[in-house]
Amino acid sequence: MSNQSDSLESVVIGDGVVVKGTFTVPSKAVINGVIEGDLTAEEVLIGPTGRITGRVSAKVIDVRGQLHNTIISEKNLIVRSTGKIAGKVHYSEIEIEKGGEIEGSLSQDAGELRAEVAASQNQAPAANAAVTQAATPAATQASTAPAAAPATPTAVSAANPNRPATNTPPQAG
Repeated sequence: MSNQSDSLESVVIGDGVVVKGTFTVPSKAVINGVIEGDLTAEEVLIGPTGRITGRVSAKVIDVRGQLHNTIISEKNLIVRSTGKIAGKVHYSEIEIEKGGEIEGSLSQDAGELRAEVAASQNQAPAANAAVTQAATPAATQASTAPAAAPATPTAVSAANPNRPATNTPPQAG
């Protein structure tokens, strides 16, 4: 947070704190506790003890804890070595550290999906919702859950792109 204005538009959910509901944060959300619900922010940092069970939408999402449900990252999604994601993941660019886990489906279409979600909620999409996709390997979609994503010639594990994916359905939790 670079200035006073940023800190006034940010939120920190501390370790041990549990909140429920739908949250919109104009700037940065740092989650070390638990959110049971949806979170929309400019930037989301989930600490090692943080957990969100709901839809998370942001330009940048940095995961050191747990995310469950639908994740929409317009620019960068970073899954750190302690990070775990289970659900539908929509991203523009993704980085997964060794040890980071993703279970569910991956789709490189975050900007388009966010615009659709905003339109379906009778809101004007964000001015920069259209994201130019960076050049990536040929497999821009991968799935570890059966029929969770459009068919791809070969599914790969998000944690290890050189290993074929297992068809294990996401666990509730």
